[in-house]
Amino acid sequence: MARAAGLVVDVPGRRIADGLDLEVAAGEAVAVTGPSGSGKTTLLNALAGLVRPAAGSVAVCGHSLHDASGDAAAALRLAHVGMVFQFGELLPELSVAENVALPAMFAGHADAAARAAGLLDLVGLGGQGHRAPEELSGGEAQRAAVARALVCRPRLVLADEPTGALDEGNARRVTRVLLDACREGGAALVVATHDAEVARAADRTLRLRSGRLHAVPAGAGPAGAGPGAGPAERP
Repeated sequence: MARAAGLVVDVPGRRIADGLDLEVAAGEAVAVTGPSGSGKTTLLNALAGLVRPAAGSVAVCGHSLHDASGDAAAALRLAHVGMVFQFGELLPELSVAENVALPAMFAGHADAAARAAGLLDLVGLGGQGHRAPEELSGGEAQRAAVARALVCRPRLVLADEPTGALDEGNARRVTRVLLDACREGGAALVVATHDAEVARAADRTLRLRSGRLHAVPAGAGPAGAGPGAGPAERP
C-alpha cells in the first residue's frame, strides 16, 4: 500500500501539490489526469522520492521515501518503487533482457536474469531478450519497460503517460499488461495519463487541479472532474 499525506510540492513560480492526500491499496490502479503542465510528472516524481516535498510524507508499506537520504534513499526506492516512462527509456547499449534485469542486479538479487526472463514471458516477449532495444517496436519497448519496472517486485508502480507514444492497438496491449501485472503482483499502481481508455481501465480516476486530487465520476472521462468535485478519498 502507498500513502501520501499532506504533500506540498513547489516548482519555480507554482505549487504542484498543496496538502495533497492519496492512498492506493495493494493491487489497486489509480489514473491521474489533468492537462499538460498541470504537474502530473512532478507529482509522480515526488511519490517516487525523486523530488523532496516542502511538507508532507510519502510511504510505501510503512517505509518513508523522504526520511532517508543518499544511498539509503536510493535503496528504498529500488526495493519498493518501479517506474514506467512514456518512451520506455531502455538503454541502447544493453540487450532487452539486460535492461529488464538491471534494477534487480543493482539491488543484489542473484536471480536477476531469471526474474527478467520470467517477466519477459509475462509481457509477451519471451525469447526476445537477446534483441537490442532499437529492434523493438514501440509497443514491445514499452512492454519491456513494464517488465523492468516490476523486476524488483515493487509495492508501488508509477507510470508516466505509458501509452502516449503508442498507436491504439499497442496502447491497449500495454495498458492491459501493466494493469494485470500490478493487480496480480499486488502492487499499487499510479498512472498519469491523457488516455481515456487507460483512465477507464483503472479502478479510480483522479484529476490534478489546484494542487489537489479530485475524484472523476465513473464514465466522465479523464477531463471530467467538474468544479464541485471534492478531494479524492478511498470509498
